[in-house]
Amino acid sequence: MSIRFVNTDEYDRVQYIVTYCFPWLHEVSEESISNKAKRIVPENILGYYDESNTLMALAEDIPFKIMIDGIPMDMGGIAMVASLPEGRHDGHVANILKRWLEIMKDRGQTVSMLGPFSYEFYRKYGWELGFDRMNYTIPVEHLKTFNHKVGKIRPVTEENVDELNALYTIYASKHNGCAVRDKLLWTDSVLDDPFADRYGRYAYLWSHDDGTPGGYIIYTVKNNKMNIHEMIYNNVQAEEGLLWFIYSHQSQIDQVIWSTATDERLHLILPNPRIEMKLTPGMMFRVVDVEGALKKRKYPAGIDLSFDIEISDPIALWNQGAWNVNVSNGHARIKKIDSASIKCDIQTFSQIFLGYLTAGEAEKLGKLKGEKSMIDAMGRIFLHSFTFNNNGF
Repeated sequence: MSIRFVNTDEYDRVQYIVTYCFPWLHEVSEESISNKAKRIVPENILGYYDESNTLMALAEDIPFKIMIDGIPMDMGGIAMVASLPEGRHDGHVANILKRWLEIMKDRGQTVSMLGPFSYEFYRKYGWELGFDRMNYTIPVEHLKTFNHKVGKIRPVTEENVDELNALYTIYASKHNGCAVRDKLLWTDSVLDDPFADRYGRYAYLWSHDDGTPGGYIIYTVKNNKMNIHEMIYNNVQAEEGLLWFIYSHQSQIDQVIWSTATDERLHLILPNPRIEMKLTPGMMFRVVDVEGALKKRKYPAGIDLSFDIEISDPIALWNQGAWNVNVSNGHARIKKIDSASIKCDIQTFSQIFLGYLTAGEAEKLGKLKGEKSMIDAMGRIFLHSFTFNNNGF
């Protein structure tokens, strides 16, 4: 029995296990499966092999860079966690996850994210809720006030990717957790859904009258609904221009569905704000390497503060123990110490590091305990962020 990277000639076995655990993949087109196979990197898939050297469970680490306070950080995206039923509850997936944490640390992936099937399961290994989403369901007639065209709008082509990315990068710098996108990620995973049915995505770029790009929308139209995959704009004029564009579909759609970051306040500009709004929990986040992550991230300007913290992390023992964190000139100096005046587990530290939870909020929830002055210093160093990630894996 062993845990090792899969071989390239084992992809059929990988595909069998994954489709068994995620039956919806049976609906994916052969073309999508073929494209996925081409992107498989053996050293990014760890497998558990039984005594007969048969692959029985696996998990993939998809490398991304994500923005944390405007700085890209290497992130390991845990995906495709799957185990055949005859081997479940024997700790195989747990051992794969533990091994991935060691490998991610060695690779400099100081943080990690995943989309959980169970929050309770992944909390046992140090991941914690780090993202929420605001889900709007809007009758299209609620947008009728936006019935006058504003600016210019045109379909997106590959030549527009740089313009889209410029708008997105500004947005990502203000929302911790957003993936850094290269052209391949844009074309293969944002503008085109690799797991889509025959209803493909449409994309339009909105510009001011002088031609300056101000926003974009990516969406599908199906069953009398517009489902917005992503809509980003840089000011109210761009927002109104995109809302006019949505309303121009009133003969095709009854509803607009949009899942976005929690700082979106679209309902405040609607004549009738009585629409369906649902806040839902999203992806989980983990600091893989406390020392490495603290050294790599950016800090607020003008801060010259320090705090001591004891972190409990029995799964990644290199994080376990007491740390002194001294922040000045936008950088942090970290050292191990014997004891600290505030304490939390790695899950809570990860939430604070990401900005999903402030130190003060963690204290109120009983998740961060200890000396008030140290908690206050931590709160001034790690600022709140409306976290967001729209690149599933």
